[in-house]
Amino acid sequence: MLVYLHQYREADAEEAAGDHSVDDPPQDSESYFDVDDLETDSWERVDYDGRSVLRKVVSYDDVVAISVPQDYTESGDLPGATVQLRTEGDEEYVEQAVVFEVQDASPE
Repeated sequence: MLVYLHQYREADAEEAAGDHSVDDPPQDSESYFDVDDLETDSWERVDYDGRSVLRKVVSYDDVVAISVPQDYTESGDLPGATVQLRTEGDEEYVEQAVVFEVQDASPE
C-alpha cells in the first residue's frame, strides 16, 4: 500500500517557512551551494485552532499495515497522533501524524 500522511510540528518563532521577510539569494541552489540537488523540507505554515503550526506531506510505499491509537481524538497542542506503519519485516512510528490517503496498488 501507498500511505500519505500529514505530519505536524510547532512553528518556530523565527522560522521562515512560507514567510519570505528576508530577501532570497539571487543565485539558484546549484550555483549558490555547489550541489546538484538540494534537499529541502517541505513544511508549510497552516492555521490550527487559532494559531500557526507547520505541516508537511509524508508518503510511505510498501506498507502492509497501519495502526492508529484506538482512543485517538484530535485534542491537544497539535493535530494527529503517533501512527505505526509496518512493512515487510520493519516498522516505523510517525509522531503527530494524520492519515489522509491510503492506496492499495494490487487489491485482491
